[in-house]
Order: sequence, then C-alpha cells, then structure tokens
Amino acid sequence: MKNKKIFLKILGILFIIGPFLYNKYNVIRLLCVILGMILILLEKRNVLKKIGITLLLVILIFSGDVLLAKYFKHIPIFSYEVVSSKEVITYNSFFYRVYNCQNNLIFDPFYKENYICDTILPEQNVNSVLSNIINNFSKYKNKFVNISGKISAITGSSSIAMQTYEESTDRLNGHVDFSNTITLTIINNGKLEQVEDLKIYDSIEVIGRIEKIKHNGQNKEIIMKDAKIVSRNDFESYEIKVNENKYCEEDLKLMSKTDDYTYYSYCLESIYINYDQENIYDLAYVLTDKRMTFEKLTENIQKEENENMDLYPFESFNLIKCKNSNNIIIGSKALDLNINYCEAFPSSENETNEDGI
Repeated sequence: MKNKKIFLKILGILFIIGPFLYNKYNVIRLLCVILGMILILLEKRNVLKKIGITLLLVILIFSGDVLLAKYFKHIPIFSYEVVSSKEVITYNSFFYRVYNCQNNLIFDPFYKENYICDTILPEQNVNSVLSNIINNFSKYKNKFVNISGKISAITGSSSIAMQTYEESTDRLNGHVDFSNTITLTIINNGKLEQVEDLKIYDSIEVIGRIEKIKHNGQNKEIIMKDAKIVSRNDFESYEIKVNENKYCEEDLKLMSKTDDYTYYSYCLESIYINYDQENIYDLAYVLTDKRMTFEKLTENIQKEENENMDLYPFESFNLIKCKNSNNIIIGSKALDLNINYCEAFPSSENETNEDGI
C-alpha cells in the first residue's frame, strides 16, 4: 500500500514536470498537470488536507509557469492561444499574456502593452472587413487585425472612430461620405501614439485587438483595444498649386485667421496643397487646423526684405509677411517689394491701443 502511494506521487510529479519540458502550446499540457495533481491527491482521505495541498500545488505550479514565461521565454501552460496570423500569436493567461512575434516571446504583465510585435499583419480595408467582423465575430474575437481607412470621429484623446465610406463628389480636404451603420471604435489606453495630431478624414492604418460588439438599434459598434497606429497620411511632402484671378482688382481677401497670423490672398482664385492624388487640401483649411503653419510653409525659402516687408518667392506665387503686424499676404508673382502692401493694415501697436489694452 505504501509503495502504491509512493508510485502515485512519483507518477503525479512526472505528469506535472513533463509539460514544462515541452515548450509548445497544447491543451494536453494542462490536462497532464491536472492529472498529476489528481494522482498526488488520490490517496488522501482528509478533505481539508486535500484542499490545502490542492491550493498549494496550484500556487506553486502557476508561479513556476509565470516565472518560466517571464524569464525563460516559455509558453505558459495556464493560457489559451489566439492565432492572429502565422507570425503573430498571443497566449492569454491570468493577469498576463505572452506575445509570440515570429517565435520571439514577449511577456506582457497585466495586459498593459499595446500591439508590441514589429510584424505588420496583412492590411484589410475598413469597407470590407467591418461587415466580416460582424458576420463572423467568433473568428475575430481577441485577434489582432490590421485595418486601414479614414477617421470619422475623434473623442478627445480617449478614442478615435472609423466607418465604412464612399468617395464624395467633393473630395477636397479629404472629404468622404461616411455610413454610421457599422463603427470601429479604437480605444486609447494612453499608449496610442500620434493621436494628438489626427484629424477627421485622415487616412490611417491601425493594428488592434477586436474585443466586442455593441448593438445600438440597427447600428453596430466594434470595440478595438491594444491598438497601434502603423501608418498615417504623410503631410510632410506636398506640392502647392495656385489658380490666378485673371480679373484681379488688386484687392486683398481674408483667407484664414489663426492665433498667430491673419492670412490674406491677393489676385488668386484658389490655392491648394497637394499631398498626393487622394489628399488635396485648401490652403486656408490646413492653416486653420494648423496642419500647415507659416514657419513650415517658408522653412526652405530664401527671403528678401525691406523695412516694411519680408518677401518669400515661391515657384508659382509670392508670400509677403508684414513687419509691423501679424498679417501675411499670399498672392500672384506680381507681389513684390516695390509696393508697400502692408500699409493697408494698422501696426500691431496701433491694434493694441485701439482695443484699449
């Protein structure tokens, strides 16, 4: 009888140790651990002793599982596997998860990290993938997905939203026609980078974990967490296009006003910034939302000046900055330093006195 007890204990220990020596995900590992615990407890008759030993074994085995996962890149036994792609797998456990990024295991305590792998998952367009997620949610639940599209809403720094859309007849300033039938809400846990500068209609590509679906009547909302923005509009490279007013009466027209400058146009019908074929913006629009600034616009232009004005000559237009005020004139190539265009504006000192400050 005694030999039988010893044999069962040894066999139980082997069933517990064995799964730790096999570093691949398999539910059989967990079953072996459970079987090993049963074998160790099989001959115990005292209920309280059984409960005590069971709790002790669970704590010891789970602690060992966590330590091996954290320090020795071991796939945890107490976890369930979520396969986002062949290159990206996550093992979710109690209080932590492990990212498998092309066989590189990364420990994430308390699920704090956003998508941490360098691997870029296959891109899926928002117009096609959102309906697939709704219709096959069990296939996408807790998986990381790469979705590209346009921003339809921004809620402070807490979340951004994307919706299916159709190209608008007026595509200026990135405008499209959104549908509110299905919304993808990307929750910002404070680690979503680059979110401060995003604007509605911006194009982005984001990788995140599909958590759940909310139903709001006929409309549906897909919640994405642990997200990482992998690409967005490149607003650094651009080309400026102008259309001159052939019937110019040499008058100044207010174009845009910001906290720093007031912009006027002179003898121009329109002026656009062309970032690419799909992103063409009115200059007044990007100056107002501060996507473009005077400093950025003129950073590579060699200025000419006199006592009243700074002249910045561009290829197809000229820009004048008044020295006695914060007024800027953007106009045709006819703008030069021979005429004091700034005398039409009061000086900054006069403006201040007029306001009574």
